[in-house]
Amino acid sequence: MGILRSLFTKPLTSAELRPQLGKVSRQRKRRMLELRKLRRKREKLIEEVRHARKAGDKFEVDILWEEVKHLQFDSLHAKREARVSSLEEIALKRYTRALERLEDAQDTEGIKNLFARIRSSGLESKLEEQRIREQEYLDELNAIVQIAGEELHEEEPEEDDEKAAFLGEIDKIIEAEDKGKVDDAQKHRKALSQRLEAEPEV
Repeated sequence: MGILRSLFTKPLTSAELRPQLGKVSRQRKRRMLELRKLRRKREKLIEEVRHARKAGDKFEVDILWEEVKHLQFDSLHAKREARVSSLEEIALKRYTRALERLEDAQDTEGIKNLFARIRSSGLESKLEEQRIREQEYLDELNAIVQIAGEELHEEEPEEDDEKAAFLGEIDKIIEAEDKGKVDDAQKHRKALSQRLEAEPEV
């Protein structure tokens, strides 16, 4: 059960909602912090791939690519959880402010109507459905990756299109740096980060 659905099973005062708003806000901040840490780790991995690629160390590049893929999976999950937390915080903040205004006006009927609208809105259900759909997608994706890894355990895997595109951007960074084109290298780094952060089409 999500935080909003669990809170609004009975009428609450704004004083009771405020601590819950703080809890949801802290949860969002923790998830955003986790996302920033994953992004920093990704940037570090990109640099490690660049060094290995420039040195011609194909084995190390392959190992690092697998780490990049796992990190991309973790980042996708963290990004979606952070987005859901942000929506929960926005909703709870608006509910609390609306309730405070009604309490200040001593509008008892308005308070009852507010809680009735919250319970019948279906917004929490939509958030929960999104969580379930995304989790099912991530679970299926993880299973596919694991099965593929087992099937290819004893044979040399072919370089897929995604890996080729990733290494193509790495090569552009190396080429730009070798030519002293710092701005171009930075542009390619940014393009690579955006590619890795983009959500795959389902």
